[in-house]
Amino acid sequence: MNKAQEEELKTLQKDLAAGQPKVAFSAALRTYGSGNVGPFTTDISLQYKRVFSNIGSGNNPATVVFTGMVKGVYYFCYTMFYNGNANAAVSLRKNGQLLVSSRDIGSGPAQDFASNAAVVELGDSVYAQLSANREVFDDGGNYTSSGFLLFPM
Repeated sequence: MNKAQEEELKTLQKDLAAGQPKVAFSAALRTYGSGNVGPFTTDISLQYKRVFSNIGSGNNPATVVFTGMVKGVYYFCYTMFYNGNANAAVSLRKNGQLLVSSRDIGSGPAQDFASNAAVVELGDSVYAQLSANREVFDDGGNYTSSGFLLFPM
């Protein structure tokens, strides 16, 4: 180990000892059973019913919106399953602005996956949105959304 690595290790150990904030959530679209969500005539925020974890309480199950309680860099990801009935389109949004989206327009079953990193500051809101006239399929675990704090700023 060289001198620079030793200094980095000391810094990491100090951060760990200081008890850096911990924020993470993971949830699935449905609690049980299988079926489509949508289509709806307007865009909707997807409601994740089966919560696996919500450390730091950033994910509000009543509003289906994650709000950054700690200024920092967060990683968010979602998965989408399309079963071939209607076109699927889901986007990840921060304060209403598009970050990334996934679409499946075609015939036959297909799986689409997407992820993105977002810098979230205190009070910023992040959520997954199903586009109008689109649908996604879930069987209690295929469609998930997760996020966690990479590091505070």
